[in-house]
Amino acid sequence: MLHSKFKKFNTHLLEEPRKGYPFIGIMDVFNRVLTEEEASELLGRSHNLKYGSKFVSTFTQLFHMEDNEVYVHIYKKGVGKEEFRYILSCLNREEANFFRKLFSNSKGIYKIGDVEALIFLTKLSVDELYFINFFFPSLDTVIIGNYELSFPVYSKTSIGFKKCKEIVEENGLFIRQ
Repeated sequence: MLHSKFKKFNTHLLEEPRKGYPFIGIMDVFNRVLTEEEASELLGRSHNLKYGSKFVSTFTQLFHMEDNEVYVHIYKKGVGKEEFRYILSCLNREEANFFRKLFSNSKGIYKIGDVEALIFLTKLSVDELYFINFFFPSLDTVIIGNYELSFPVYSKTSIGFKKCKEIVEENGLFIRQ
């Protein structure tokens, strides 16, 4: 079902996402693109710490709205041994064990069954340790973790995009197009 709906799971690698997703925006803290000067002044580790909880609450709300049907794609080919070790060094023991489990399975696509796992995976993207592709089937929407809390949102339908935008805005964020 998931494959027939989304076709490809390496959504972050699509060169022309509009071919499959006519409704595209960027989930962000800001409602506009920052100037270089603003970006150098405002972005960085403290930015992510300050606003990360808004992303966690957005994903949590989407998770509950989706009747707990959220899938993630773990792109293992993009992580070398050194990067993998670095990620593990930034996690506590329980998180590191969970992250190892994700990488030990060859599937790469996982259904997220509980909010704690979703929060952990969201924080990996918010903390810029590892970027996740989040699939929301009932919204026909994919949200991709990305640097500086600017997460691309790709949707196949205007209804899914609008619903996602409502939830994003309820959590004090924006989707800029």
